[in-house]
Amino acid sequence: MIKNYLKIAWRNLIRNKTFSIINVVGLSVGMTCCMLLLLYIRSELTYDKHHEHVDNLYMLSLKSVVGQSAGREFGTSPAPYGPTLKSEYPEIVQFTRLFAPENKALLQVRENGKPVQSFYEGKGYQVDSTFFGMFSYEFVEGSAQSALTDPHSVVVSETVARKLFGNSPALDRTIRISGEQGGGEDYRVSGVYRDASAHSHIDARFFLPIYSGGIGDFLREGRLDFANNNMFHTYLRLRPDAEADQLVQKLPAFVEKYARADLKQYGFDVSLQLVAVPDLHLYDQIQSVVTPTNTTTYLYILASIAIFTLLIACFNFMNLSTARSMQRAREVGLRKSIGAQRSQLVGQFLGESMVLTALAMVLAIGLTAVVLPVFNNWADKQLSMLNALSPLLIVQILASLLVVGLLAGLYPAFFLSAFQPIKVLKGTLVTKAKGGYSLRKTLVVVQFAVSMALIIGAGVVYYQLSYVQRKNLGFNKEQLVILPFQTSDMRNDYQSIKQELLQNPAIESATACYGLPGGMFAGDGVKLPGQDKEVSISMFLIDPDYIPTMGIELVAGRNLSKQYGTDAEEGFLVNETAVKSLGWGTPEQALGKEMLWNKWVPSNPADTLKRGRVIGVVKDFHYKSLHQKIEPLVLHIHEPAYYTMVARVRPEKMSAALDFLKTKWETRAPEFPFEYEILDQQFAKFYESEQIFKNLFLLFTSLSIFIACLGLLGLATFMAQQRTKEIGIRKVMGASVSGIVVLLSKDFLKLILIGVVIASPLAWYFMDQWLQSFSYRIEVQWWIFALAGLLVVGVALLTVSFQSIKAALINPVKALRNE
Repeated sequence: MIKNYLKIAWRNLIRNKTFSIINVVGLSVGMTCCMLLLLYIRSELTYDKHHEHVDNLYMLSLKSVVGQSAGREFGTSPAPYGPTLKSEYPEIVQFTRLFAPENKALLQVRENGKPVQSFYEGKGYQVDSTFFGMFSYEFVEGSAQSALTDPHSVVVSETVARKLFGNSPALDRTIRISGEQGGGEDYRVSGVYRDASAHSHIDARFFLPIYSGGIGDFLREGRLDFANNNMFHTYLRLRPDAEADQLVQKLPAFVEKYARADLKQYGFDVSLQLVAVPDLHLYDQIQSVVTPTNTTTYLYILASIAIFTLLIACFNFMNLSTARSMQRAREVGLRKSIGAQRSQLVGQFLGESMVLTALAMVLAIGLTAVVLPVFNNWADKQLSMLNALSPLLIVQILASLLVVGLLAGLYPAFFLSAFQPIKVLKGTLVTKAKGGYSLRKTLVVVQFAVSMALIIGAGVVYYQLSYVQRKNLGFNKEQLVILPFQTSDMRNDYQSIKQELLQNPAIESATACYGLPGGMFAGDGVKLPGQDKEVSISMFLIDPDYIPTMGIELVAGRNLSKQYGTDAEEGFLVNETAVKSLGWGTPEQALGKEMLWNKWVPSNPADTLKRGRVIGVVKDFHYKSLHQKIEPLVLHIHEPAYYTMVARVRPEKMSAALDFLKTKWETRAPEFPFEYEILDQQFAKFYESEQIFKNLFLLFTSLSIFIACLGLLGLATFMAQQRTKEIGIRKVMGASVSGIVVLLSKDFLKLILIGVVIASPLAWYFMDQWLQSFSYRIEVQWWIFALAGLLVVGVALLTVSFQSIKAALINPVKALRNE
């Protein structure tokens, strides 16, 4: 019997090629969308799930509870928190700290008789020796237990090992690491781990001991307290029987005991939180934890798009199946009259649905494999069907096949099998047809309501990101080339380097600094006269040419200047927000206000304070992402901290300027390959997750509209076929082609407009919620809804009109001859 059902099902599919193709293509595209998004969502949800101690791993976060940044949560903490917490609470088995430097490191292999192998790598992190006892990595060379016990050891990924050593073993070979991390010293490879084992928010290419390089010197010699240098990610491993919530309740007492004095000195307070490591990648309360975090909101939206796209494809199937009911009504009547049971008819129609769904599934798997590389490029992923293939995934695919087949075929099966033989054979099947017609109208409304909502969402996302890219940030981010100083000699000789650059006519201006919009900057404290506590504040360390080079506007006072010899030791600039935050009134009233700063690396150890006055106020500019409000900022001179040269290049001279800069840098530091960044590209990294979301949103919105229009085309084709006689009579009576097109299109237009009306308020609500994540955002404009509505109506009318015009042009003699 089953074989007979399948045979009949196949014959029906072959006999109705047009509708079968529409259904198969629609279902396969919908399934492809689901598969791609399933792979993406699965990847996002499995970050850090592979660690052996995953249930007991937590990151310490600090939430500011007073001051300008009250309520803001930080994923970093000062260095003493980790060791002090472990010594204080027996619930903590182990801790590790991670330092993520801003600049890239230069990795070089210098072996006798071989050319030097070198390249820059930006994903190198410094960690405590306990790191691999907490986080699980699959070592292919060396041992995780002893990998970082030697201060001059390094653990690298397979990718880095292959770049430096080819296919030969890397263990115990030497890598010279230069830059902020390695300090130009040699490190022995103590381990190599498999890249695939590092599906983590810590997307490292190599690990160095935390006590190596400049950070090691800082930890051994620097000023370590519980309020300063908030730059370490601190991770804790709890005992299996310990409850994180109970430990969190004890942390206020810890702050009071160990951190209160330091925090009071700087005039702020924090509360400590514990965030489970598997939750970090989707923990959007913090914008970045080693790598940028994502948000579950995006995953819910993408999952909804996948489901709705598949539902639209299923609705197409149901629509076309019920629309074609009259063509199969006689078949049902005859089979019932000779004894067929309703269950047998249901089985036959469900069998047809399952056959069609199986064909669509096979096509969808092929489509997914073909488009996956393009999808990876859009989503910035390295997804692979082979890597994702597992018994669970196979079960999910089979379950999806069953669910989609039943969903698409269940209503048509029961609808068709319920026909009464007598009414069918007499041609009086009216009531059921009306019921099917009402369902078809409802499904069309739902399809285009979903499409309308998706288009509005895509429009808002696109408009917001365009606003982010176009917004006046308070400085000119175009044509700025960032050049890191590769050696201490370059930093010490920055003045002569700058003069050499300015001799080239392609370069308008240049400046040395520590602090750039979109990049790393200092976070420190300043004291005000008459106050014992310090004020925590962001800080850019600049030279006098920084303000004009960056295009920052002064609103009061003057810029730092070489003409005033005291500016280096006594001059401060502040932004408008700092003036308001410090209660200084207007920018003009802030001029002359005294400030004191604890120097870094003082030339004279006895001279630990920089005492000065505000000589200028700069207009607020965005040095963080538009997710965050502008915070108080101090800018002043401190030459020992300059790690970067920034050159503003004339727009038409970029290529020539880069060639010149390359030559100049290679002359100064020939052992370092030339490297640069463009500031506007660096600033764009703030919005990587939004950009990926926009790409996926636009892609799958387009596909959902395509599927909806595909179903509409099939439905319009069928309705035109059903009204062939009516069209012929109307043409004989003098009806025009345009009149017939309007006749055939107006019913669909009404349904589409209803969908537009339903979708608009829902789309406005959800997109307004999404926009709340930006401190600076657009208002949802009416024209987005109007444009989306016109697009939906236009595409739908184009789809329907194509078939309507074709039907209207049929010779009426041929149309009536069939009767």
